[in-house]
Amino acid sequence: MVRLLKKLAVLLLVIAGFSGAMNVANAALAIIGNPANPLEGISAADVAMIYLGKSDEFPDGRRVVAVDQYRHSPVRAEFYRKVVGMGPVEIKSYWSKLIFSGKGQPPQNVGGNEAVKRWVASHPNGLGYVDGKVLDRTVKVLLIVP
Repeated sequence: MVRLLKKLAVLLLVIAGFSGAMNVANAALAIIGNPANPLEGISAADVAMIYLGKSDEFPDGRRVVAVDQYRHSPVRAEFYRKVVGMGPVEIKSYWSKLIFSGKGQPPQNVGGNEAVKRWVASHPNGLGYVDGKVLDRTVKVLLIVP
């Protein structure tokens, strides 16, 4: 009887741990690429360089085209805060200076989670970010940002 209770306790811990991990992934931000992208992952620092216009290549040297969510998206605000280290006002000011000086253009806004996912799925060099809750097999996860 004691052995059975121990096995049951272990099973419950495993199930609880698995469901907790699923909740973390579902609540996380996902950096996504096209499923044909050969990269197995990407660092937050590399993503930040791309989204700040300081790099136009994936770490393996292939050209990258990054897209943004719409300006007032909570996912966009979270992405820039967690990955780039800037809030909405700071990132707008950053890009305004670069645009005015002719030194760069921000990533194209394509819409919300589903629009970003569709865009990345249809562009081999695409890079985007979405809420982890909308992930499916149409895109490849390159980084999870808790």
